[in-house]
Amino acid sequence: MKRKYYVLLLSAVAAMLVTSMPVLASKMDDRIESSAKKSYVFKTYLKSDDIKVESKNGVVTLKGTVASDSHKALAQETVENQDGVKSVDNQLEV
Repeated sequence: MKRKYYVLLLSAVAAMLVTSMPVLASKMDDRIESSAKKSYVFKTYLKSDDIKVESKNGVVTLKGTVASDSHKALAQETVENQDGVKSVDNQLEV
């Protein structure tokens, strides 16, 4: 009986962990996107550029257009320094 209870409990805990992981990843991605858009650099130096920030499981994709190569690099550096960012796919066009 104890073994059956233990297996059932372990199964329930595993199911909760598996179902909560996408929610945690989604919240982290939302936070990454929001933090980048609200950052001082984006609001000050990149405000006239058209930059879209999309994050999925910590992999951030930058799309849109910027005024110069320095703005492209600045956007990437700013996003790379956000907590939770694993990598950046910089698809910005000058």
